Amino acid sequence: MNTDWKKIGTEIGSITKNSECGGTDYAKLAIENIHGEKWIKETVEKAISNELGAELAMSCLSLISSELATDYAYSIYQSDLNLERKNMAVWLIKHLAVKKSYDWVEEFINDKNVIGWGIGVLDQLLWTEKIDYEDEKARVDYLLNLAVTNSNGELKENVDCINEYLKERDKLK
Repeated sequence: MNTDWKKIGTEIGSITKNSECGGTDYAKLAIENIHGEKWIKETVEKAISNELGAELAMSCLSLISSELATDYAYSIYQSDLNLERKNMAVWLIKHLAVKKSYDWVEEFINDKNVIGWGIGVLDQLLWTEKIDYEDEKARVDYLLNLAVTNSNGELKENVDCINEYLKERDKLK
């Protein structure tokens, strides 16, 4: 397979008329571009299937932290009638840890069917530092408290663990 890097770079915006940029974010976009939307969607479907190969599919999507995969998983969460598929879609969103999923955390925490994965999305975004706790402290604290309230205290241990590592991280600064 020959790869037309100039064409891909132009399509994803890393190559302009007078300059070229690189880096991890562009690399992820290039990989998405090379594989294509159909491959991304098929890989999402495999990842949420619980079939053999699902873990590997999730790991591949996670490696490239695919925004396209995140969007597709979110569309499954929003539209699928199958509660297990909705649940697995949010599980996948957690593993992908794409910053835009922060916008959906409150929706997940307000959904009793995915609340556990919803707090997991927030946890993963904080852990990977896609969300800066200091910049988002008020909203993050609100979401953590909402998770405890909406789960009738069942997620308190998870929230305590998140708060603990945030305190430890703050000490290291």
